[in-house]
Amino acid sequence: MKINRVEQGTAEWKKIRLGIPTASWFHTIITPGGKASENRERKKYIYRLVAERLLQQPMPDSFVNGWMERGNDLEGAAARAFAKRFKLDLADGGFVTTNDYRVGCSPDRLVMKRSRPCEGLEIKVPSPWFHLANLCEGPGDKYKAQVQGQLLIGEFEAVHFYSWNPNLPDYHLVTLRDERYIRTLETLLGVFLDELDQTEDYVRRKGPVATLAEAPLTGHFPWGDP
Repeated sequence: MKINRVEQGTAEWKKIRLGIPTASWFHTIITPGGKASENRERKKYIYRLVAERLLQQPMPDSFVNGWMERGNDLEGAAARAFAKRFKLDLADGGFVTTNDYRVGCSPDRLVMKRSRPCEGLEIKVPSPWFHLANLCEGPGDKYKAQVQGQLLIGEFEAVHFYSWNPNLPDYHLVTLRDERYIRTLETLLGVFLDELDQTEDYVRRKGPVATLAEAPLTGHFPWGDP
């Protein structure tokens, strides 16, 4: 495990993640049941990462609404509430990678024990109704690939899921390592990475690629209209 001490969301953080599969997208590689995900979803993610590698430009995520912006603004307050309630020392998550730097993840915080990062923390400050859904029903298995991916990449003992609202009871879930699932994920990641590299090589053999920084400001992309 390697921890890159960069502030999440910054230009430096975006640059260091370029073209690297990250845990938040592992649902396109493995299902919650431990099977290979639908081929179409995996392919779409491969093309996204290859585009980042070729153009040296992060591909935009899905739209951000007001509740997501509010969640980002309140993340620090939620982290402080978590640390106070559970009496744990936290550090910024940065960008965590495997030793070979081929895959990574961005836990919101790291739980420190004896000055070592031993656990990850995923903080959610969603809309009140999504928070109540977490509180009453739990998050379900939709985050399983991401959380087990963090456990794989960071070599963590556990990952905490913490849903917080300043005016409502909070919700806390601890996920431990599922070694069988992690081994399957590791195998599927190896296949994914090989296909990612092969796709990049295939495109590069087709001809030169202009990065966005080199593109003429004509109103059109040099590789064709989007």
